[in-house]
Amino acid sequence: MFKCKNCGKDVETEGYIGTKNRNHCPFCLYSVHLDRDVPGDRKEKCKSLMKPVGITFKRLKTDKYGKERIGEIMIVHRCSQCGATSNNRIAGDDSTEEILKIAKETLDEKELKEVERQLFGK
Repeated sequence: MFKCKNCGKDVETEGYIGTKNRNHCPFCLYSVHLDRDVPGDRKEKCKSLMKPVGITFKRLKTDKYGKERIGEIMIVHRCSQCGATSNNRIAGDDSTEEILKIAKETLDEKELKEVERQLFGK
């Protein structure tokens, strides 16, 4: 467990999908600049607050019928100190309201519909 540096709420680091190397808050989606080379390495010296600035998708995939499918939802964070950006996969307990708020600000209609599909199903 850790305390969010942005909203001050206690954050669980286990028990939900996507929390193995968690460094973002499920309530406000802010993160801390901890990892340098790979998720969970905690080698970054910066340790500054990272603001959620966008939503993207992990990657395009091709299904067994050859149709392109979009990958899982990722939160784009930008470091308030050094300006570095990183993508973090969402976790099972992340606020859908906060994810949708950022998605509406940064995605087109087709991408927004994909976010809604992944969050809530068809």
